[in-house]
Amino acid sequence: MNQYREIITFIILALTISLSQVGKSETFVEALSSIYNNNPQLQAQRIKVKEIDENYIQAISEGGFQAGVSGSLETNTAKLNSNVFSQTDGSTSVSGNPRAIQLQITKPLYQGGRVKWLKSQTRSSVLSARENLKSFEQNIFMAGAEAYVSVLRNEEVARIRRNSVRVLTRQKLAAIERFNIGVGTRTDIAQAESRLASSESGLAQADSQLQSSRAAFVRIVGHVAVDLQEVPSFEIPKTADEIKSLARSNNPDLLAAYFSGDAAASAISVAKSAYRPKITLNALAGSSRGQTFGIGDSDQLALAARVSVPIFTSGMNRSRVRKASLAKARLDFELRDLELSIDQIVEQSWHELNASRLALVASNTQVSAAEVAFEGVSLEQELGLRNALDLLNAEQEVLNAKLSVADARYNVSINEFKILMSMGAFHSEGIDLPVSFYNPEGYFEDISDNKMSNLLKKFE
Repeated sequence: MNQYREIITFIILALTISLSQVGKSETFVEALSSIYNNNPQLQAQRIKVKEIDENYIQAISEGGFQAGVSGSLETNTAKLNSNVFSQTDGSTSVSGNPRAIQLQITKPLYQGGRVKWLKSQTRSSVLSARENLKSFEQNIFMAGAEAYVSVLRNEEVARIRRNSVRVLTRQKLAAIERFNIGVGTRTDIAQAESRLASSESGLAQADSQLQSSRAAFVRIVGHVAVDLQEVPSFEIPKTADEIKSLARSNNPDLLAAYFSGDAAASAISVAKSAYRPKITLNALAGSSRGQTFGIGDSDQLALAARVSVPIFTSGMNRSRVRKASLAKARLDFELRDLELSIDQIVEQSWHELNASRLALVASNTQVSAAEVAFEGVSLEQELGLRNALDLLNAEQEVLNAKLSVADARYNVSINEFKILMSMGAFHSEGIDLPVSFYNPEGYFEDISDNKMSNLLKKFE
């Protein structure tokens, strides 16, 4: 009985959710806003940036004060022989509870410039991480946008295919009726059945693709796609050269690579600092009580400066410098390759966008012409001027033209998204989403003082 109640409750809940979605629609901006606020991958990347922020604080701490307290408490008993040359027992037992406490403070005075360059390295790494976050945001938006337009296209394709099945079903029935009254042939029926079977196969495939795109939409956006509205038009620069210029200044992948190069340059200086001497100031304060063996209570206070000079490290320091230099050279080549790659993407997307726009115009013209031709062939068939195959071919031309429109509209949107990504504008602020923008500087400011934060901002 309880199982039936659970099943009924589940059905009622499902119906309630379905009915609540009836009449609702979702815009492109709303879908991206949902991604921005709820996508777990994006949330994880934001936390990753916070992890990298901590590296800067750790770098600062290497040049700061280090303090520690240690203490001890013992219980011991010792037996002492008062006359080692005597045969008599002159031993004495001594017991005590010695205890001690010590405070040690260390302050690096000079580390060969290591802390300075380590701070510079981590600053650049923080800025690179922020650009990587923006790049990830663009990529997740691209995945969501692609899922959005895929649902729109596949819904349109499914509608076109379903309508084609209805039309071909009527044509098949008409062919059978003509055959029954002696004005048609079995060939007409077979041709209609063949086209209908092909159309039904296309419809099944379209429905399958639609369900796949809807599943991708749920995976990225976080909820079911319901009555998606058309994608708005975006302002795209007039020339590919203008897009390339904007990409060099704003593409987050490029900016992240620039900052990574700066971090690598600082890493070379960090490695070279190992050649230089280090000076450390040590302060010690301690107290001991209850000592045995005639040792009285004592207090200690010491201040010392320690200097260490590296003389020979078996080639370790030299190897570290070479490694850091090689890493910088590698990043320089990777940066150049990335610049060329983005230029290529811009060129391809620009020409594909223009081609898809022309294809969309041509496909719309093709649909209009094909529909007029289909109506004409239908009338001519009724007058005996056309056969059944002519009508089937005319219907197929209408179908192909409508499918071309759906594909061209999809391609226009995708290529616009790619261009916006290459320009570094396909993110929350670039699209001007109606959301509360995440500020990656907020956490950094919380864990550091204002001077550190202001210093970091100068490098942005």
